[in-house]
Amino acid sequence: MTIVKRVGAMVLTASFIAGMLQTVAFAADVAPDTVRTIVSFENAGQEIGAVSFSEGQAEDELTAQMPDTVTASLTDGTTEEIPVTWVSLGDYADTDDFYYSFIPQWDEHTYVLTDGVDSMTDVPYIMAQRSAQTTADDGSVRSKQVAASTNANTIFEFFVKQMGYNAAAACGVLANIKAESDFNPNCYGDKGTSYGICQWHNERFTALKNWCNANGYSWTSLNGQLNYLKKELSANTSAYLWNGLTINSKMKAYANSSSGAYDAGYYWCYYYEVPANRGSVAVSRGTQAKNTYWPQFSKNVVSNTSSVSSVFTDVSASAWYKDSVQYVYDKGLMVGTSSTKFSPDSSLSRAMVAQVLYNRAGKPGVSTGVPFKDVSSSAWYYKAVCWVYKNGYMAGYSTQKFGPGDNVTHEQMAVVMNNYAGCPTANKTLSFTDAGKISSWAVKAVKWADYRGMLGYVSLEQTSYFYPQRAATRSEMAYVLAAYFG
Repeated sequence: MTIVKRVGAMVLTASFIAGMLQTVAFAADVAPDTVRTIVSFENAGQEIGAVSFSEGQAEDELTAQMPDTVTASLTDGTTEEIPVTWVSLGDYADTDDFYYSFIPQWDEHTYVLTDGVDSMTDVPYIMAQRSAQTTADDGSVRSKQVAASTNANTIFEFFVKQMGYNAAAACGVLANIKAESDFNPNCYGDKGTSYGICQWHNERFTALKNWCNANGYSWTSLNGQLNYLKKELSANTSAYLWNGLTINSKMKAYANSSSGAYDAGYYWCYYYEVPANRGSVAVSRGTQAKNTYWPQFSKNVVSNTSSVSSVFTDVSASAWYKDSVQYVYDKGLMVGTSSTKFSPDSSLSRAMVAQVLYNRAGKPGVSTGVPFKDVSSSAWYYKAVCWVYKNGYMAGYSTQKFGPGDNVTHEQMAVVMNNYAGCPTANKTLSFTDAGKISSWAVKAVKWADYRGMLGYVSLEQTSYFYPQRAATRSEMAYVLAAYFG
């Protein structure tokens, strides 16, 4: 990490107006023909240096360490060192985050941005990171700097393995927790009114303590706080978090990429942490997720093709379905039947299939029920069945019976996926030895599924038989989902 050295003295004159979106003028009126248009910046969207600060340090002391100019390309094809000041993406003076991004500001009477260039995200930035352990005047510990990297790894693995997040979404969470607490579960803030890795505040701090005490966890431990966070994200309820499930579902929908990491970091900040000036702070945290944590952590899941084999004792690294299980596990579409078992050869129930598709959709709210007498409103699959029934993806055996516990057969699985896709057709000749045994109502769907490569598990199982009426297994369902969504 490059340490920034200042060329000359500069006084911070920038100010934020309407959400701190544009540049600052520090020159008198200038003739219009002298205005230069910036089309891009060197190192746009990248960190170009770093400074450290201690709690309470004056902002002008930080900006005094930063360069006087940044390099910009202009519309006439030239590059120019333009004079800048630096301002934080967030309220440095009145908040106590563990890092801040500082972005350049320039004389807008002399330089303007071309359309499409964003003054917060398309510019280089400088990171200011809080140094060493500090203690506030009220005696609260801000950071012990203990095992920060170990805690970051633990948090990442928890969100991937226990919450079903992909690497990008987990990186978005990391960028926020770093800013809030430096990964320290014993961090107090806001004069002792907020606490923990997420800086739970006031009544949420109380809820953390009460839930952990009632469920056998220590509210001061990282494990207790992670499991409480999981509880917060399990439902939309005022008892814990009114939009918890909405946030959880949205985080699981982001692409597993650097841009997905940015989106996840931005969204988590904006809707979960909700700091002051959240629009600008969210940009900083999204950028950190993309530029710092994605390069550091993405290889833990994206490049590690054997990770599910280390999670589930019954998923061999050489199993034909290993990559498919990896996909559905990373995407949160399917989880294990226990913390150590995936049960690849177990059959799937109709309720399970409904739940998988409901998970893929982000578990949207449902406002209408179902007529089936065998689907209780208290059942774990109730919302999923309501959703697939309402959308026409799965029907009942009759108006009275859905059969949630019945096994899904191979041909039924093809029909469900065909319904989910909007009932497309494909002119495909089936080569299965037992193709003639496929039910007439399923032939169209099976042809389409085979055309889409979703039935490749047949050959991987070293057989030429489709077995249309045989119960589908969890590994076969994983293959179908990976082939369709992957």
